[in-house]
Order: sequence, then C-alpha cells, then structure tokens
Amino acid sequence: MDLDAIKADLEQIVREAEATIAVMELESEEADESPLEEEELAAAQEEAEQEDALVEAAQHRKTEAEAALTRLEAGTYGVCIDCGEKIAEARLEFRPEASRCLADQEKFEENDV
Repeated sequence: MDLDAIKADLEQIVREAEATIAVMELESEEADESPLEEEELAAAQEEAEQEDALVEAAQHRKTEAEAALTRLEAGTYGVCIDCGEKIAEARLEFRPEASRCLADQEKFEENDV
C-alpha cells in the first residue's frame, strides 16, 4: 500500500469537501438575498434542503478523511476501528477514508438506521 498516495488522496478529499461546502454556502447566501414570488418559495425551500444535505454530506466526508489522515500519522490506518482487523485493500482503494472493515461497516449502518 502506497501511504504517500493514500495521504495525497485523503488530502484531495478534504480540499474537495471544503470547496463543495464553500460553494453551497455562497449559493445559500445569494439565494437568501433574492426576493421570491409566492410560487417560487416552495421550490426554493426544496432546493435549500437539498443544498443543506450536500453540505452535510461534504462535512461528513471531510471529517472522515481528516480522521483517516490522523490514523495514517498514528500508524493505525487500514485497521478497523471496531474489530482491529485489517481493512481490505480494495475497500481502501475505493474509499480511502474508510475506518471499518466491510462487515463492521454494515453492522454500523444497520444499527444507525
């Protein structure tokens, strides 16, 4: 596993998330300043909710990537935070910020619902 490449990928994820958050927040501010007709309010509300969801997802991904960078520095990157087993390399290639093996991630998501 090329840790330098992984670090670069994680740093890129952080930068992309920060850019997404900045763009969404700017669009939200601009939308707040625009006067709307009554029929436009519902559409604007729905769009604002979608933008909020995108910001929340970007913030979550940024937090995950930053945590992965911390694990990388600590020498624990690639180890499941739940069971302590190695995370499959294919999983880490697909999702470098992953903190759990696939089995524990599935359990986590079932309990989180």
